[in-house]
Amino acid sequence: MKLSWKIFLSTLIIMVSTFSIGGYLLISVAFHSAFNRESGAALEENKMLHSYFGALISTISSEDQVDQAMTNISDSIITYFTKDKLAIRICNKDREIIAQSEDVNFDECLLQELLLQELKDNSLIYKPGKYNDQYYIQTASVLQTLDDKVYIETIHDISSIFIDRQNLFSFYRKLIFCILVINGFFVFLMTVWTISPLKKLSNTTKEIAAGKYNNRVVVQSKDEIGLLAEDFNKMADSLETKIRDLEATAISQRDFIGSFAHEIKTPLTSIIGYADMLRSKQMSEVNRVLAADYIFDEGKRLETISHKLLNLLVVQNYDFEMRQIRIKELFNEVEGVMRPTLIDRNIVLQIFTDDIQVRVEPDLMKTLIINLLDNARKAISKNGKISLLAKRLSVDRFVIVVEDNGKGIPKEELSRITEIFYMVDKSRLKDGGVGIGLALCKEIVEIHDGEMKFESQVGNGTRVYLDLRG
Repeated sequence: MKLSWKIFLSTLIIMVSTFSIGGYLLISVAFHSAFNRESGAALEENKMLHSYFGALISTISSEDQVDQAMTNISDSIITYFTKDKLAIRICNKDREIIAQSEDVNFDECLLQELLLQELKDNSLIYKPGKYNDQYYIQTASVLQTLDDKVYIETIHDISSIFIDRQNLFSFYRKLIFCILVINGFFVFLMTVWTISPLKKLSNTTKEIAAGKYNNRVVVQSKDEIGLLAEDFNKMADSLETKIRDLEATAISQRDFIGSFAHEIKTPLTSIIGYADMLRSKQMSEVNRVLAADYIFDEGKRLETISHKLLNLLVVQNYDFEMRQIRIKELFNEVEGVMRPTLIDRNIVLQIFTDDIQVRVEPDLMKTLIINLLDNARKAISKNGKISLLAKRLSVDRFVIVVEDNGKGIPKEELSRITEIFYMVDKSRLKDGGVGIGLALCKEIVEIHDGEMKFESQVGNGTRVYLDLRG
C-alpha cells in the first residue's frame, strides 16, 4: 500500500474512531444522567404518595372504619395522581388489590413479586423494567396502618429517555457519516499536498538514476520533508561530484593508456627496425654503430619512462613522513645536482632564500625542485638564466618560485601541462623529456597540502609558484 493511502486511511480511521467513542460516551453520560433524574423523580412520587396516604389514614381512629377509609383514600389517590407517565396500585397485606390505575396490568409487570418480597416496613425500593415495548421504573413502599399493611406501587414511564437515546444515536451515525465524507475530502487534499514533495523527490531520484545528475529537488518548505529535500540535494551534489570525478578519472586513465601506447610505440618501432637491420642485413661498421646507438638511445628513453612512472606510482600510494629541514641546504644540494647540465648550456642558476626551516619530505622536495629546474633548462636554448627563490609566508606556509627566461608557454596550453605525457614542445623528446615530470610535481605539491601556479608569456619565460604547508 502506498504511503499516501496509509496516511489517508489511518487518519480517517483515527478520526472516525475518536468521534465514535467520544459521541458514544457523551450520549451514554447524558442518558445515565436522565435515567438517574427519572429514577429520583419516581422515588419522590412514591414517597409523596406514601406520605399522603399515611397522613390521611392517621386521622382514622376507629378500626371499624379502616377498611372503608383505605378504600376511599386509595380511590382518591388513583383518581388525582394517575397521569400519562405514572400508574399506581395499592394492595393490602394479603396482596389483594385495593385500587389501581386503569390500562396497566401490574400482574404482568416484571419484578413485581420480587419487589414485594424484598420490601420491609417503611422501606422503599425501585427496579427498572420493560413492558409492552415500554420502559419504566417500578417503585414500591410499605405503610403500616392500625391493623394492616398497605403496599403502594408505582410505574413511572421512562420510555422517552430511551427514545431520545435512540434518536441521538441515529442522528450521531448520520453526523459521523457526514464528518467522514467532508473530512475525507479535506484529509485527501492534505495528504496529496503533504506527499507531493515526496513524489517530486521520487521523480528526481529516477531522473538522477537515469543519468541526469544535475537535477535537484526544489525546496519549498522548512518542515521535515523540506529538510529531507535539502539533505537529498546535498547528497546529489556529492554524488554528482564523485561521478564527475570518476568520469574524469576514467577519461584520464583512457588518455593515459593512449598516451603511454603512443609514447612507447615510437621507441619500440625504432628498436625493432634497427635490430632487424642488424640481424638481417650486411652493414658497414659505421652504420652498425649508428644503429646500435639508436637502439641504445631509445632503450634509455623507455627506461626513463618506466622510472618516471614508477616514481609517480610511489608518490601516489605511499605515506611519507615530514621532517624539519633548512631550505638553504636543500637548495645547495639541488644546485650541486643541476650544475653539470646547466654549465653545459651556459645557464646561470641564481638562488635567493633566507635561512628558514620548513617541514617537508626532503627527497620529494628535492625531486620537485629538480624537475622544475630541469623543465626550465629545457626551455632555454643557451646563455639563459634561472632564478630559485624561497620565503616564508606565515607560521605554517612558505613559497618557492622557479623563474626562467626561456621560450614560455602559450596561454591555451597552461591548463594541460600537468597532464601525464603532455608536452607543449614535442621537440623536447630529443632532450630526454617524456611528459611525466610536471604530473609528478603536481602529486608532490598535493602531498604537501600546497598549490602550484604557472605564469608564462611566449618568448619571455615562465614563472612557477609553489605555495606549500610546512
